[in-house]
Amino acid sequence: MTDKQAREELEGFHIVTRHLVMEKDLNYHGNLYGGTMLAWLDESSALYVMESIGYTNFVTAGMENVRFKSPARSGEAVVFYCRTADIGRSSITVQTRAFVHDPLSDRKDEIINCSITFVCLKDGKPFAYFESDDYKSRRSRAPL
Repeated sequence: MTDKQAREELEGFHIVTRHLVMEKDLNYHGNLYGGTMLAWLDESSALYVMESIGYTNFVTAGMENVRFKSPARSGEAVVFYCRTADIGRSSITVQTRAFVHDPLSDRKDEIINCSITFVCLKDGKPFAYFESDDYKSRRSRAPL
């Protein structure tokens, strides 16, 4: 897709991180390892959650609809976009999309689009952070 098409499709998403694909990240076919992509995806989504909710003690509970759509190759930039999809009592679900941005053109190829759910913890147990006074205070100052 073109840059213009991507901008329209990604309305409401925020760029969170970028990674440069390097030789060490490739499998024997010359494509980005799927496991590396999933690690970057999880990291990007976690950063988005930290910045959005002002809380850092949470774990990844699950990833849904993980489907690899296209490869990334050495020298390409992978850009991660996130938006809040749902908030529960102790959980937040983020829709995360990753695209290869070709620096030599305006082409953007989607690599993956999935939902990741994180659960807030306190003392190692699920914590209803989204019902807490801390969250309500933060929410009134800076909405997601």
